[in-house]
Amino acid sequence: MIRYTREVLNKIERQNFFKMPLRRTIVLFSVLFFVVIAFGSSLAYYFVMRKVLSENSMKELKLTMNIRRTLIKAKLDKEILLIKVFANATPVRNYFLNPSDEYLKKEYFTILNEHKEYFQNKMISWINIKDSNYYVNEQFMEKFDSSNPNHSWFFETLKYENPPLIKVDFDYLVRQIYDLYINYPIYYEDKAIGVVSSRYSLFEFITNLNLPENFYVFGEDGVIIGAANEKIAQEKKTIMDLFGSAGEDVYKKSLSLGKDSSEILYFSKNHYSISKVGGMNLFLMSDNEINIKTIIHEKASIVLLALLLLMALSFIIFNMFILHILKPMNKNMQVYIESSLLDELTKIPNRRFFNMRIEDEWSRATREQYPVSFLMLDLDKFKKYNDTYGHLEGDILLQESAQIFTDCLSRASDFVARIGGEEFCIVLANTKIEGARKIAEEVRGSMAKSGKITVSIGLVCEIPKVGSDYKNFIEFADQKLYEAKNTGRNKVVG
Repeated sequence: MIRYTREVLNKIERQNFFKMPLRRTIVLFSVLFFVVIAFGSSLAYYFVMRKVLSENSMKELKLTMNIRRTLIKAKLDKEILLIKVFANATPVRNYFLNPSDEYLKKEYFTILNEHKEYFQNKMISWINIKDSNYYVNEQFMEKFDSSNPNHSWFFETLKYENPPLIKVDFDYLVRQIYDLYINYPIYYEDKAIGVVSSRYSLFEFITNLNLPENFYVFGEDGVIIGAANEKIAQEKKTIMDLFGSAGEDVYKKSLSLGKDSSEILYFSKNHYSISKVGGMNLFLMSDNEINIKTIIHEKASIVLLALLLLMALSFIIFNMFILHILKPMNKNMQVYIESSLLDELTKIPNRRFFNMRIEDEWSRATREQYPVSFLMLDLDKFKKYNDTYGHLEGDILLQESAQIFTDCLSRASDFVARIGGEEFCIVLANTKIEGARKIAEEVRGSMAKSGKITVSIGLVCEIPKVGSDYKNFIEFADQKLYEAKNTGRNKVVG
């Protein structure tokens, strides 16, 4: 009997839009409301923090880049000043005018040895137009040849209008590494008569910069020649290899930069800061990624998390309060159901509930076109039993009969109702006549086995048509019951 009470309670509690109990609806709505607020505020926080961190990152990257570029420039300026002083020394110019003069040569090597101690790598090379000899320190290396592409820097320096000419070249004669060359022309009467060069080991140069992991040095061809990870430079990877399409954009932008200029580019979650170093045609680049992990590590994220937890706690307290309020309401509703929709004696649905339920079931069966079976039951000779054993025993018999009818049903959609004194009915949704007859016989047999009383049953089954009335359906079942009573009782007709 309790099953019917809960079923009706849930039915009354149900909301049209969610078709679930009111308590669950309120909890669900509050959870959804919290999720929407939490998700919305987290999303807004993410975009705001991303913008703030992006702006801060840009400022930090630009500041760091300027500091690195300043360090590079300071080291280069020292080398440039040294080579300029050396190139403008009178003994150097005299030697280049007459390289075969032994006295002038001796003077030149004396000043060479004095100056080279101050250079980073203590190496000075030169080429004189008159004898075309290429020297490194005091050692002759090879003859200068205008057709040799390795000597193109010499012509370039002679024509360069704003010395020194700074280049990155591979030393194929001595060190077998990339060096940073500072080439300065020797002038006589405003005409270049040779070139002197100092060099700086590019590897040492970059190592001394103590580059962070997100910093890279690359040349005009995009090849990375310096990084915290030496393997990248050794494998001659390009910016495009490391950063894909973003690397291509960075590379193209770097080629358009002016001397000592810098710029920051933004691609998706990454920021790229690029800077051109002096007149070397070298470029510094750093990248910084802003993602959810970065944002979570911000102190402001702790405040947001605390607010969300406080909000969650508020929602929990709110739901507990609502459930506390609804609890007595549910009890009152249960009392109402037991008094108005359930039969007071048998605790199964009464005539009022039956009228509500059969109308709903008939409409549903009409829409979905499935059969509805209906059993009209009447206890045989109940008045005689009541008169013989008394009204108290008669009430007990009614309760036991209701329990027997209920026990014969297995589906939640099927139900028993008391619609009169000793009259009951059973509604079987989506049940064909064969299945309904089987249940009817089970009910009849169970009552007969009780040894107290038998039951007569009128059975009808129909697939409702549009516009048909369920009242005619019930009246037809009543006729079948009348037939069962008049043909000997304790039988099923239909």
